[in-house]
Amino acid sequence: MPRIFLPNTNILRKLSERLHLDRSLAFVLLNKVWQVLAGPITIALIIVNFSLQDQGVYSAIIGIIGIQSLFELGLLNVLIGQAGHELPHFSGDGTSDSDVQNESMKRMAELIRYSRRWFAIASILFVALAFAIGWITFQRGNADGWQWPLAFVIPLSAITVFLSPSIAILEGAGFRAEVYRNRLFQMITGSLVVWLGLTLGFKLWVLVLSATVQVGWMAYLTHWRHASFFQQFLVVKQRPFNFSWRYDVAPIQWRSAIVSIVFYIATGLFTVIVINFHSATEAAPLGMTLTVTSAIQMLALAWIQTKYPLVAAMHGARRREEAGTLWRQISVTSTALLVTGLGTLTALIALLPIAETWTSVALVPRFLSVTQVVMLGVGCVLTHAIAIQGFYVLSRRSSPLIGASVLGYGTVAVAVWLGGYYGGTNGLLVGYATAMLIVAFPIHTFAYLKFRSAQPDQTSRA
Repeated sequence: MPRIFLPNTNILRKLSERLHLDRSLAFVLLNKVWQVLAGPITIALIIVNFSLQDQGVYSAIIGIIGIQSLFELGLLNVLIGQAGHELPHFSGDGTSDSDVQNESMKRMAELIRYSRRWFAIASILFVALAFAIGWITFQRGNADGWQWPLAFVIPLSAITVFLSPSIAILEGAGFRAEVYRNRLFQMITGSLVVWLGLTLGFKLWVLVLSATVQVGWMAYLTHWRHASFFQQFLVVKQRPFNFSWRYDVAPIQWRSAIVSIVFYIATGLFTVIVINFHSATEAAPLGMTLTVTSAIQMLALAWIQTKYPLVAAMHGARRREEAGTLWRQISVTSTALLVTGLGTLTALIALLPIAETWTSVALVPRFLSVTQVVMLGVGCVLTHAIAIQGFYVLSRRSSPLIGASVLGYGTVAVAVWLGGYYGGTNGLLVGYATAMLIVAFPIHTFAYLKFRSAQPDQTSRA
């Protein structure tokens, strides 16, 4: 039997050790701390070096790049969960049956090969759609200076789409600490090149610099640092006996894909909507505020994402009571972080008129109003709650709650696009908060509770 390259020799024991968990979480928290510290510097440099229209174009390009999440089709979380379920069979403590390990290697090989093939196609489709949306958006918005930066940043982003499944499999297979450390270095160096570029007057080209850094770190981790991990599976030519992409991944994948598409249409194109129907200048404060709220959301979701592979592994090892207890704890902590962050942001924006008296820079027009931030915050908190529910369902190796998600986020999409068309930023935010509160959250929560009652944990009521 060939040697299996893994981060430790006794995975199940290591996964339950507090020190191991803290190391993974520490890198994520350092990443988020860096975002908190670096964010104000980036925002200040944007305000100083960009006009209001440039700021709107900058935010819109970021929104267009975000279309890559549409082509991930929810598959990354599926891959993390699938790899996590294989993890107990690689215990390396001499107790695992060799036939079991052989079959597990074949399943991992299937995951790696098919996921790379899928995302190679997805990266090409991403390039075509991103260019089309970018061209239509900026032509309607009468913006300037976007053509060449967009032409470079989209292909670079396509490379990150191709590399993303390998990162997800590493994360699920127990290399969480290294994945999160890589993201920390990526974030730090990305911020530094953006600051340097803004200082030197590169304007929108800083997005190209940032994308280049991201590609470099991802390629280092997957094709250099852990090339041997993937190679040990890629040399396996036999197909697994009791696993196939078609029957074990595709049923979850297509459901995740539909949910991902509807979710992105509903929540991922706010600045693009405003530019399309109004102007880049009106989209500027929305884009700047979304930059901050997105960072807060990612910080809160980090508590979920870092433990998701662990919870999936616990379910794979049939430690469901322990998994449910851990999930309950991190859900409460994650939501509390989000509410605290959004509350702090609202208070800071309320103080902007006072801050303007201390500087010659007009700050109030660069951000949403307090009322608008509250509406955005309501939608963010409810979206976060649905994400928590969705992650838990996937950790049980179950298909996403497709009916509830499509109906809920489909309603949000209609409300957001109609609101943006008729009412600009105000209409968009009213539609977002209202549809999330009245339709999306109640429907998804009902489906989630029904799922939990149908598939209860062994002795846990989590």
